[in-house]
Amino acid sequence: MKMKLKILKESRYQGLYDMVDVHPGSIDLFIKHFVDISMDVQTARRDFFTSTFGSQIDALTDADIPRTSSRGYPDALTKVQVQLRVGISHWYNQVFGSDMADFVIEAKALMYLTELAEGLERIGYETITGDEFNSLSTADKSLVFEKHFLEDYLDSFIKDHVKMSSMNTTGFLDNPGVGAGLYGQMKDWYMSTAGADVLGQKIKELLPMLPQRAA
Repeated sequence: MKMKLKILKESRYQGLYDMVDVHPGSIDLFIKHFVDISMDVQTARRDFFTSTFGSQIDALTDADIPRTSSRGYPDALTKVQVQLRVGISHWYNQVFGSDMADFVIEAKALMYLTELAEGLERIGYETITGDEFNSLSTADKSLVFEKHFLEDYLDSFIKDHVKMSSMNTTGFLDNPGVGAGLYGQMKDWYMSTAGADVLGQKIKELLPMLPQRAA
């Protein structure tokens, strides 16, 4: 069963690569941070948003949140507090306003590009030779592909793909008729719909933090 699930998962993201039409590996970290969010990314987000906004989240009452279902949680307030602690931008927008939602999107973009920058530094991107690059693992080569993809195609990626929303699951209970971006794949749907331009802007602003080739 685990092997079957792995094959289905790989096929799913091959389809996403086909839709975006980019070199395999060029959005692997983007998928890790925004689509199929890894456990380490989830933990880092929970730690950051809880330490940054925990007191404000804990102080919320039923009167502070919009009407919403409590599906899967003891009550609606608990649901919203959990979503805030893991950094769901929709709920920051609803409870604290758009400026706070923008901050959340920027924080997620920073975590994403920090991991990319650290990976590029680890493989010695600034001075790597052609032979050294060819000897890298597929995953390490993908770091270079992703850097170049962001630098060359970020605007069109956001416009033509991230903003392409779809109701591909029944999980979007708080945005009827809107769906999630990147053909329904984005886990945090607000940042790929109303917040998509902010996501693109924040990534673009942070691109200079990536290591560059030595002259």
